[in-house]
Amino acid sequence: MPGQDIQISESEIIRIFFIVLIFIALLLSFLFIIIVTYYRTNTRRQAELLKAIVETQEKERGRIAMDMHDELGPLLSAVKLHVGAIKNTPPLDLTAVVLDTQDLLDEAIGQIRQIIRDLVPRNIHQKGLAGAIYDMQQYFETYSSVKIHLHLDELTERFSLQSEINIYRIIQEIVNNAVKHAETKEIIIAFHKNDQHLKIEISDKGKGFDFTKISNGSGLKNIESRIRLNKGYYEVKSGQGQGTAYFIAFQKINIV
Repeated sequence: MPGQDIQISESEIIRIFFIVLIFIALLLSFLFIIIVTYYRTNTRRQAELLKAIVETQEKERGRIAMDMHDELGPLLSAVKLHVGAIKNTPPLDLTAVVLDTQDLLDEAIGQIRQIIRDLVPRNIHQKGLAGAIYDMQQYFETYSSVKIHLHLDELTERFSLQSEINIYRIIQEIVNNAVKHAETKEIIIAFHKNDQHLKIEISDKGKGFDFTKISNGSGLKNIESRIRLNKGYYEVKSGQGQGTAYFIAFQKINIV
């Protein structure tokens, strides 16, 4: 009736209190589960990323050691043999031996320069990412039959040195794989940007590959781990006889 006070018994108040208490407990439990799940997932992803980074570093060290063993080692051994043979060489033949030794030393110096270039891109400190990519283009076009087309007009700003080196390594890995395995004559590297993102497209017109068969390969893992270092994302499109295209994007906030 209007004007009458609503009477709530003490037992009803206690019942409502416990319902609210149970609801709060369930809500807190739900939030706790979400937080723990997120933490475990994030920790697992961090562990996977760290493992991928370590594997990438070990692979690079192994490759450098192999280059020194397979390329530089035999050259230096040949130089040693030539130098040792000089004392037993007739004067008339000495010029030829010295010239051969000089050629071997020049080749060894070239190998050392290439190893240094692989360790630290020569011009990336002074000229930035674009300058290092132009150097990469010149190197591959000099020492292979592949033509590299660059579209770097939108690559006008500098990013952090570590980010530029990391992006350079990603491009280097993709181009190196294409030169070695794709049987292509052309590679296209294009940069695009807007206010928030830097986007990279690398494509070739080679034989392509079945992505489902090599998606767990070490090459793709290395590329993916480097992209994830700067919280980027990527997509690969390829097919037998259709070439391969990589689409990579970074938020600028993660590479400055």
